[in-house]
Amino acid sequence: MNKNKSNLLIVNIFFGLIPMSFILGNFAINLNIVILFLLSLFFYYEKLQYLKFNSLDKIITFFFIYIFYVLIINFFEARFSNQALPSIIITKTFFYFRYYLLYISLRLLVSQNLLKLNWFFLSCAFCSIFVCLDVYFQYFFGKDIFRITPISLRNLSGPFGQELIAGGYIQRFSLFALFLPFIFKQKKAFNKFLILSLFVFIFTTGIILSGNRMPLILYIFSLFLIGLFKKNWKKQFISLSVIFIIILTLFYYNNKSFRYNSGNFYRSTKHLINVFSDKNISIKQDIIVNRSSYVNEFYSFYDIWKKNIYFGGGIRSYRANCPRCNSHPHNYYLEILDDLGLFGFFIIIILISFILHKAFIKKYIFKLQHGFDQKILALFYILFIEFFPIRSSGSFFSTNNASFIFIALALLVSLIERYKKIEENKNLKN
Repeated sequence: MNKNKSNLLIVNIFFGLIPMSFILGNFAINLNIVILFLLSLFFYYEKLQYLKFNSLDKIITFFFIYIFYVLIINFFEARFSNQALPSIIITKTFFYFRYYLLYISLRLLVSQNLLKLNWFFLSCAFCSIFVCLDVYFQYFFGKDIFRITPISLRNLSGPFGQELIAGGYIQRFSLFALFLPFIFKQKKAFNKFLILSLFVFIFTTGIILSGNRMPLILYIFSLFLIGLFKKNWKKQFISLSVIFIIILTLFYYNNKSFRYNSGNFYRSTKHLINVFSDKNISIKQDIIVNRSSYVNEFYSFYDIWKKNIYFGGGIRSYRANCPRCNSHPHNYYLEILDDLGLFGFFIIIILISFILHKAFIKKYIFKLQHGFDQKILALFYILFIEFFPIRSSGSFFSTNNASFIFIALALLVSLIERYKKIEENKNLKN
């Protein structure tokens, strides 16, 4: 094997290990990010000159510059007020820059056709199935294959130990698997249907057994979106929906944990809507009497946001400014408003709008582009679900979420740029 091939193999191995690093934890994710960046810099530094920034790259670059600008503003405001800016805001801001390095590394590698994205999709599918099987093992035997005992019979963590995030992991990475039959261009429709049916069964039961309610809702929504816009596959997706409904029904009537989690989710959602829609209900009183954590976080978000509406308090300022609250308000948009203000919020909205236009509206509404790479559609659905407004979520700035978001963004932007060049070359030939 010559040097170029060995370099290429090493980079793709570490890139393919990304889904596994999410299972191993934050240390593994950060280590993988650093190694991938250093390998890209060491092996392909000279190719950086060929990386041309498009509009999406510029928006993302401006977003990271703005984050540092917010830090500077808050630093001097604190100094003028004879106060000390919490150290967590300073450290988190500087360390957050590693995601920009990750983004640029992946943009470079994909733009130069150095990454084997099919390997990555296969790795995501394999790891998603592995987590599901580990959750099954934990359900039937009381311990998973690593001898981890669940902290609750209603919530199975699989390989994640004390963290109840198995359902979220499956929901995210399983979407890569659902597009595998289309990416590998399986010709026989029946074979595609069998593969997808198996995937839907494995992932649905895995998420249900994990006890994570929001990932299940998002997974249902993602299946609906895929079925809605896959024109040639509407009948097959109707059949898959029937299988999905049967699975849910069987679990609801035969699994007490699923029935309890479903009822509790309904009651919590109904309570949350009532509190914020009924003017006669005192929000503060509800927090005191019912100890509603989500109501408390949403209410506290507004109090903190009012302190710095336009620029926010800086990354992780919600945690610093609201010690009685959770570490984040459980919604990306509310957290961005708190930490980066209205201007940061608008940057994210502009970025999402550009992606929506380039990867979806042109494809399905204006029908200007045909034969889109299936990986583009997969990544678009993944990011669309990730940024769905009315969902509870982890912190936008956490290692787990930020890594996933900027990996998906880098791949999507690169593939859109590649497709654009292919279309331009076709037009020139014509």
